[in-house]
Amino acid sequence: MSTPTAPATPMQNFVNLSALLTGIAASKLAPGVDPKNIKQTYFDYARGQDPATFDKLLEIFASNASQPPATIADIIFNQSGSGICLFARSVMLMWYLGSWYPPSELAKSGTGKPPPDSTVISSEAYTQGWAWNVAQAHPMGYSNFNFGYWANNPPSLTDFVGGANP
Repeated sequence: MSTPTAPATPMQNFVNLSALLTGIAASKLAPGVDPKNIKQTYFDYARGQDPATFDKLLEIFASNASQPPATIADIIFNQSGSGICLFARSVMLMWYLGSWYPPSELAKSGTGKPPPDSTVISSEAYTQGWAWNVAQAHPMGYSNFNFGYWANNPPSLTDFVGGANP
């Protein structure tokens, strides 16, 4: 007899959705030892921007979690309306840049237009942005690396971001 699996929590759905959106392993977004707990900061910030859309995005993800990642992405970006699509893009940018790009600003952006307005969520969110890991770099004036790290070749990109599966 198998034990029924408990439904995923909203945080688990958020992390797994974020892994799908960013291509960064869920175990990297939400490590077992996580003193900064940036996932909670991002969860709270995104939910605070538009609770109804945030909850709907998580509901769409949870109800399709057994589908292949490409199918889930298609549902979110092409079948759920522009509100969900733009909110998902905002969540993706939040993880990479530590800033919130309001979906309404993303709707205005395009070729030849200035970058959309954004808000840096916090100084910690900025230093923890995944763009730094993908670039195998660190923000100016901040580094988790030991002095002299530049004398060695950098670790592989997979060491920084893991695999693409949630």
